[in-house]
Amino acid sequence: MKWSHCVGIVGIGSLAVVLLGSLQPPAARAGEEPPEQDAPVVAVEPVEVSGKRIENVQDVKQELARRPGSNILIEEKQITESRAINLQDVLQFAPGVRFQSRFGADEGQFQIRGTTLRTNYHHRGINILINGIFFGDADGFSDFESIDLMAYERIEVYKGANALRYGANSIGGAINFVPRTGYSASTLQMRMLAGSFGMVSGQVSSGKVTQPFQVGSMNATMDYYISVSGNRQDGFQDNSQQARERINANIGVQLGNHQEIRAYFLQANVAERLPGSLTNEQLFFNRRQAGGQSPPGAPPFFACVTNNQTCTWGRYYNLQRIGIAYHNEFAPNQYFEIIPYFSNQYEDHPIYQTLRMHSYNVGGELRYVNSNSLFGKNNSFVMGFQPRYGDQRQDRYVNINGSIGALTNSFRAKSTYFGAYAEDAFDATKDFTIVVGGRWDYTTRQATVDNYGPAGNPFNPATPSTLTGTQRPLQHFDAINPKLGFVYRTTQTSQLYFNASRAYEAPINIELLSSFNANGSPNTGFLNLDAQRAWQLELGHRGTSADKRYSWDVTVYNLEMQKELLTTIINNTGTFQNANGTRHTGVEAGGGMVLKKGLFVQGGAGKEDSLQTRVAYTWSRFKFTDDVRGGGIGGPNVLIAKAGNTVAGAPEHSLNVEARYDHPAGWWIAPNIEWSMSGFYTDYLNTIKNPSYFVVNLRSGYTINDHWILFAEGRNLTDKTYAGAVVVNDQFNRFANAALGISGFAGVEYKF
Repeated sequence: MKWSHCVGIVGIGSLAVVLLGSLQPPAARAGEEPPEQDAPVVAVEPVEVSGKRIENVQDVKQELARRPGSNILIEEKQITESRAINLQDVLQFAPGVRFQSRFGADEGQFQIRGTTLRTNYHHRGINILINGIFFGDADGFSDFESIDLMAYERIEVYKGANALRYGANSIGGAINFVPRTGYSASTLQMRMLAGSFGMVSGQVSSGKVTQPFQVGSMNATMDYYISVSGNRQDGFQDNSQQARERINANIGVQLGNHQEIRAYFLQANVAERLPGSLTNEQLFFNRRQAGGQSPPGAPPFFACVTNNQTCTWGRYYNLQRIGIAYHNEFAPNQYFEIIPYFSNQYEDHPIYQTLRMHSYNVGGELRYVNSNSLFGKNNSFVMGFQPRYGDQRQDRYVNINGSIGALTNSFRAKSTYFGAYAEDAFDATKDFTIVVGGRWDYTTRQATVDNYGPAGNPFNPATPSTLTGTQRPLQHFDAINPKLGFVYRTTQTSQLYFNASRAYEAPINIELLSSFNANGSPNTGFLNLDAQRAWQLELGHRGTSADKRYSWDVTVYNLEMQKELLTTIINNTGTFQNANGTRHTGVEAGGGMVLKKGLFVQGGAGKEDSLQTRVAYTWSRFKFTDDVRGGGIGGPNVLIAKAGNTVAGAPEHSLNVEARYDHPAGWWIAPNIEWSMSGFYTDYLNTIKNPSYFVVNLRSGYTINDHWILFAEGRNLTDKTYAGAVVVNDQFNRFANAALGISGFAGVEYKF
């Protein structure tokens, strides 16, 4: 196998551990204000759209301040001061948001408020966007391996109903990656990173704005941004090598003061071995061994079940994606956008069988925004229409320890989706904003499934296969979802917010095409699955103190979910089914505090040192409100989960605390802890627990001048054995994805 390489050279600096704790918000900023996040902007004036579409951070903060819910804004400094390898590096201090890397790279378990806990592989249930353009398959399935964090200037996380306008699969919310452009990028930027377990990573990027020129009678300006990056690692577990090569580029043209067209391009080549998950016993005996081992006597079902390393489990794909956004401010404070996109992906995926897949997706959005006043009051109105279409072809073969065997299955799945939304934010008074909205979603799933039976030994590559049957299933899903909320400014620098909303998520193709129905009958096309729905109530308060020393965002929420999709076991085989009712209740508390300025160095006006701290605490109580039963082996009415049991996959209490010291000479050091305060269940019957864990990390950096920056990070400094990401409801209790052991990473960045 060929692995991609990128250049990396660095030395690991000395690491020290200091721990202090107090409050800070999820996306805090260093400096004179609370760490790693500027104080929340609570002004409720609408964002003025005048000429250039390039939004600055203050515009974004004002727009977020009008949303009646908890949101997270990750700014560029927080990205560049981290390893920026996966989302855990930048979302660790986002309450209610949990990302845990599965194999030490960018693929991971991602959930917001527990709404995607069934996701044992890849990603679903939280919409991913690139500058507001939908990313992923038309049915809502996607991954993270194509996302290069260093190509983005900020990340916006919208929890739950705050993502109403971002697509149907948004019970969990949405995450929007905003790329750098020629207006925000350096002419040349080079970044290199190296560290434990063979990690090397490199990036080169460039951005620039051209001199103005004429297009007919209009003045025009062009800008570009391009980022080329690569990384590889040998991996912590056996069979966990990873490699990425990615190109992110965009080019924009400003036509006069009121029009812009911008084209986006993404190319990703991904190669990764899949080490597999471990049982508790395997994790604590040897956490670096390859997982996926099945017990003796496990039926093969034309599947390679020895272990992931022997069966050479892996995933190799290339992806091309193009998007175009046309923006036209055709009248004062009014604009429309037309945003088409297209993606193409080919994938070779040896797992229990070898999957060969080719898929393309096309879609877009037509969006209208009006921020003119209404009845003499501030008002902002947005409406849009979002069509998507996806076509996937997949062939499955017997996996003979990495070689192709007999053909077992071939299908073509088509997904069609239409969504329409409208939302209005009206300032009834200077301190009180009312938000009303709703959306309609309609989607179809259609497939042609050909099943094959090997005419002889399936593990002989010369064995032919015979067509045994064909199914052509078709299903429709649709819903109308309202939203009502308000934002009330309690002081000049703080807000109270509330929302009540309904959200909706249809099952994706890979779930509908799974093996057994809940009653134990085999799948004869699509499983008998319903869409999951949820009513959400959210109440919170956010703000800063008048002197900007303290900042906070505290939220209480409750989701009443119907038909939550579960990863379940029927006939000793993993499949999917709906629960009747579940309840997701939680508290999210983030905050920051400047503990001391002028601790060792005085001088004022930015010439003093500072000590500050931040914290993110999440309490999550996810419960079944009805019994869940299934059929198959053991009888027609087997208990899958009992009313009152915990929906498996997330800790009830989690806490992250960081203290940061900044010196005016340009260097800083920031120890932090990650604490899963109690073990959490990994099965719906609540018999197996992932143990609690307490992990100590350390980040540091040195800004030498405007051109050179050094950074270093130590992970799991006490070498704790634990699993951050888990597999829910595995039939052999192989739930643990081993987290990295003690490790260090360091890098250098140059720009001008």
